[in-house]
Amino acid sequence: MAEREPTAIVCSGGGMKSAHGAGFLYALATQLEITSPDIMVGSSGDAGNVMYFSAGNYEGIKRIWTELLSTPKFISLLRYWRVMDIDYLIDTVFKKQEPMDVLKLKSSPIRWFVPINDFDTGRTRYVSAADELDPFEVLRATTALPIVFGHQIPIAGKRYIDGELGPILQDHVTQALRQGAKRIVLINHTTPWNILSRAVFKGYAAHIPQGMHDAVIRDISTSVFQMTAPGAHVIVVAPQNLPAGNLTRDKRKLQATFDRGVTDALAIEKELRDFFQN
Repeated sequence: MAEREPTAIVCSGGGMKSAHGAGFLYALATQLEITSPDIMVGSSGDAGNVMYFSAGNYEGIKRIWTELLSTPKFISLLRYWRVMDIDYLIDTVFKKQEPMDVLKLKSSPIRWFVPINDFDTGRTRYVSAADELDPFEVLRATTALPIVFGHQIPIAGKRYIDGELGPILQDHVTQALRQGAKRIVLINHTTPWNILSRAVFKGYAAHIPQGMHDAVIRDISTSVFQMTAPGAHVIVVAPQNLPAGNLTRDKRKLQATFDRGVTDALAIEKELRDFFQN
C-alpha cells in the first residue's frame, strides 16, 4: 500500500472570525475523528485553535470561543487605548480559565507552526515546538494586532507583533509546502482590504521601522485570496458573511460563527476523509 501523502491544515487568522476555524477543527476532531494532520499552520486568531488542537484539547477550543471571549474584559470599544486586551486573553483565558496543556503541545506528533512578525525587520518567523519558546508568549505575539492592542511583545531580545500583519496567505501556504505537505486544507478567514482599512494601516506603516513598513505595504497591496501551491492538492474553505466580525464579542454571533465552522467541515466530510485517511 502506498504511503499517505503528508497533510497540512493552514488557518490564516482573522480576529474573532477565527471562531469559524475553531468550529471547523472541533468538527474535524470530534465528529470526523480526524486528529492527526502532519502539519498545522495557524496565525493570529487561529494560532490558539491550532495549538489547542495539537495538544488534543478539542472541548477547550469550543469553550473558549462560545463561552469565554464574549466579555468586555477582552474586547471593549470604549477602551480605545486597548480595544482588544491580548494580555487578558493569554493570562486569564489561556492560562487559567481553559489552561493550555503545554506538555501535550510539546509532545504532539503534529508539526505545528505559528507565525510572528519581527517589528524591527518585518521578517516573519514561523515558531514551532523545536524552538522551545514559551508558547504563551508566542500566542501573545501572534495575536498582538497593532492599533487595537498596540504593544510589541519581547521574545529572545526581539520585538514581535501579530502574525497576520505582514505575512500574506502565500507565506503560510509556502511554509506548509516547505515542510513537505502534498495535501493542504486551507481555511482563510482574512477580510479583504477596503479603502478605509488600507488607509489606516498605510498611516500606521508611516511611523514604524522600515522593514515592518515594507511588510505592511506588501500585505495591504496583496489580495487576501492570492496563493498557489505547486505540486499539492488544496481544499480551500473561505467562508463569507460570517456572523462575527474582526472585533465581535457578542456571544450569539460567536456561537453562530463556531457552528458555521462545524457545518462547513461536515459539508465536505467525504473530501476530508479522503484527504487524511487515504
